[in-house]
Amino acid sequence: MVHIKATIYFEKKFWVGTFERTDKDGFAIAKHIFGGEPTDPEVYEFVLTHYQELQFGAPKEFVLEIKRMNPKRVQREVRREMQRMGETTKPSTFAQDYMREELEKKKLQKKQKSSAEKQARKDEQFALRQEKKKERHRGH
Repeated sequence: MVHIKATIYFEKKFWVGTFERTDKDGFAIAKHIFGGEPTDPEVYEFVLTHYQELQFGAPKEFVLEIKRMNPKRVQREVRREMQRMGETTKPSTFAQDYMREELEKKKLQKKQKSSAEKQARKDEQFALRQEKKKERHRGH
């Protein structure tokens, strides 16, 4: 069974949609920039027509554990957390952590790929120089 959750929010200048997919493989997320504020029918149409084009990251396993707590204790912890949030930054959700990890993975892959391409280019240029050197000395 697959569960999909779409969240639309305003980020800097654009409206961004995050699509969270939870299935037997794990949790994955994809991000899409809408530009202007999308209406409900536009989001629905986007999901129907362009869902296959979304690039979800690698599935990440997670375990959801629910603890039962005293309601007053929960209230106190929420109040403490809200005070701590006011002092620092926004809280990080599982989806935000996942997107951050995926971004780091993509950066590392891009760096490795560009490094390999750069090395291949250097090797090719070296081979070309060696070939030209042999051509110059062939007749003597």
